[in-house]
Amino acid sequence: MNTSFDLREHLFHLAGTLGFELVGMASAGPSESFAYFQRWIGDGFHAGMDYLGRNIEIRADPQRLLPGAKSVLMLGVSYRTVLESAPEIRRLFFAGDEQDALPIADYACGIDYHIWIRERLKRLAQSHKQWIPQGKCRGCVDATPFLERQYAQNAGLGTIGKNTMLIHPVYGSRFFLAALLSTEEMVPTPPLSFDPCGDCRRCQDACYDKALGEPYRLDARKCVNYWTIEHKGGLSDVSFGCDQCQNACPWNRETLPKGHLSRKMLQETSPSELKSIFAQTPLIRKLRNV
Repeated sequence: MNTSFDLREHLFHLAGTLGFELVGMASAGPSESFAYFQRWIGDGFHAGMDYLGRNIEIRADPQRLLPGAKSVLMLGVSYRTVLESAPEIRRLFFAGDEQDALPIADYACGIDYHIWIRERLKRLAQSHKQWIPQGKCRGCVDATPFLERQYAQNAGLGTIGKNTMLIHPVYGSRFFLAALLSTEEMVPTPPLSFDPCGDCRRCQDACYDKALGEPYRLDARKCVNYWTIEHKGGLSDVSFGCDQCQNACPWNRETLPKGHLSRKMLQETSPSELKSIFAQTPLIRKLRNV
């Protein structure tokens, strides 16, 4: 192999061309936040998301996802970039009478981010294999049992704030995370040296049901996002998700158009039609139960 070949540089460049605004590298050592996660599960703060408590030990170490893992390429992409990549899908969330509106969380007003990210992780993995045939890699989105926020913080993509979200000085907390584990050892990027919160508690005060009663610790049992997205059952007639804590954060300077769906349209459209219309959006996970 050409010893002058810089895998990290090539991955960073390709990730940027694929649309990721934030790129960094972290060591694939054992998770520093695993003990915290265990306590969070033990206290029942995950509410009815039982999948978070299954096979919990996998989250302790990336080696259990990819034996021999040495590095983690951490990636971030803004809500806007993902949502505007599919304008025909995004338009679905801005039609109809706003007086009859079912509010939709900002991240969900367009194509499902899992689709956008997985396509690009596949490209990165294919290039990794082409450049380093003897190496192995594995892409991770949030469905993978991997504590990505800690590794993203280590890689310099932001700092975890009181709302438990990763906060970046430019993108605030409105961005998605992804990772590519690699068996190749690559130089980590330094973490950001800033405290995004200080004495600020706007996210805590803005939360309807005080799910952030304790900073840096979300109680999903009190969270509107949990009850309208994660909780088993059909689409809520109140909202799909909640943006209150993110809207209150002073780092989220960009205001996104507020998406909605017509309740009348939802009531008058058959379940099979709804599933077809919204098949590539985050709403499909709730519509499957309709």
